[in-house]
Amino acid sequence: MRRVQFIEIHDQPWFPSFLRDQVTDDLQVLLNVGKPYADIVPQLREGIERAGADRVLDLCSGAGGPWPWLAEDLERSGLHVPVELSDKYPNACARGRLQSNCAHLHYRDESVDARRVPRGLGGFRTLFTSFHHFPPEQAHEILRGAVASRQGIGIFEIPGRRPLTLLLLPLVLIADILVVPFLRPRPLTRLVWRWVIPIVPLVLFFDGIVSCLRAYSRGELRSLTSGVADSDYRWEIGCIQRGFLRLPITFLVGYPPSQK
Repeated sequence: MRRVQFIEIHDQPWFPSFLRDQVTDDLQVLLNVGKPYADIVPQLREGIERAGADRVLDLCSGAGGPWPWLAEDLERSGLHVPVELSDKYPNACARGRLQSNCAHLHYRDESVDARRVPRGLGGFRTLFTSFHHFPPEQAHEILRGAVASRQGIGIFEIPGRRPLTLLLLPLVLIADILVVPFLRPRPLTRLVWRWVIPIVPLVLFFDGIVSCLRAYSRGELRSLTSGVADSDYRWEIGCIQRGFLRLPITFLVGYPPSQK
């Protein structure tokens, strides 16, 4: 199955921002239920350490992704680094919630485009469940930007063109209607968009299918890194699956030699 470049609804500028925030909120809740990204802690820690980074800059953060608990997992593994979250469309509600409940996280107010990270904004760059949003030319820009600024980068993707991943997508629709509203108390107005007019779960389901079709394979990631890096910049590409019922996670980790 070849990669398909198509649109995700919640990425579009015309999609209402209050609904976009609800979609990213629910995506975070669903991804945190089973904490699938706990499986990549060794790769993430190794990338940060090899790059000699003393902080993390998360791009395309949405509602925070796995970071509210992932930073704690990293600390328990022996690595303590501050984490700065950022997004092209910052989620204001999530920013307030995260910064009041997670002392180790900071969410930038300003819009940050992953393709053009401002100079002076350093740190090991991470993208969780978001790299597939970018077509090859833009994905190339993201990788070139990390190399040019001599920053490490870690890309971690659950979406994939795999039968198991695609078969489990209907569960996202069911869970967002029947489970998520009870995991995080929500105002009545938010329940309208899940139960009365179920735009949020339908967008999650549709965008989930598109995400899987847009996801890069390991071979495609190798093609993207070809010719991007200096001779001393290193790339590691692989796929992790810790058990039969765990979703595979494709990863791409890049880093320059540590300056420490």
